[in-house]
Amino acid sequence: MNTKIHSRTPQEILRLINNISFFESFNVAEKQELSALSNQVIEYPDKAAIVEEGQKDMSVFILLKGEAIVTRNDLPKVIINTLTEGALFGEVSFLTQTPRTTNILTKSRAKVLKLDRKMFEKLNPETREKLKDKFIAVLVNRISEMNTALVRLKVEMEAISHAASDYQTEFDKILKSGKTMKDVFSGINETIDGLIR
Repeated sequence: MNTKIHSRTPQEILRLINNISFFESFNVAEKQELSALSNQVIEYPDKAAIVEEGQKDMSVFILLKGEAIVTRNDLPKVIINTLTEGALFGEVSFLTQTPRTTNILTKSRAKVLKLDRKMFEKLNPETREKLKDKFIAVLVNRISEMNTALVRLKVEMEAISHAASDYQTEFDKILKSGKTMKDVFSGINETIDGLIR
């Protein structure tokens, strides 16, 4: 369950903003403009859903305090990523107006700045442009990370394929000898035990 922070003053939000690298390129006036959105800062308890997969709320979020994890419904126990203070999330749905593709769950108590399109359009053009630049930088970084991960995965798959080819002849000999896999692994275990002694 989330609760809006009504008691936070713009000065308190400004202190949070000043401690986050995401806002380093913003000048004092732009930071003050964002901190004036104190009614858009939402506090979430531990293990709460900030965003749910399939959700049609098209807001973008900046994590001001705490940590959150990224998951998907099809693999709920797999943590795709851990978000820390200053992380931007929800920008793809915000920019493309498409439903959410992941869940964002708090790992600890968290405070987030939530910007919907209407609120975003009310910002000064300079502040909007800086936010858009940040969105683009985050998206480019994610694409770069995905490319690196795909290359690494391809290399690993090719190594497995080569290893399988290299050992295919050996496996064929074992199968032709009539030995069972249990016999083969028993022999391997005996060899390993002998080497350990």
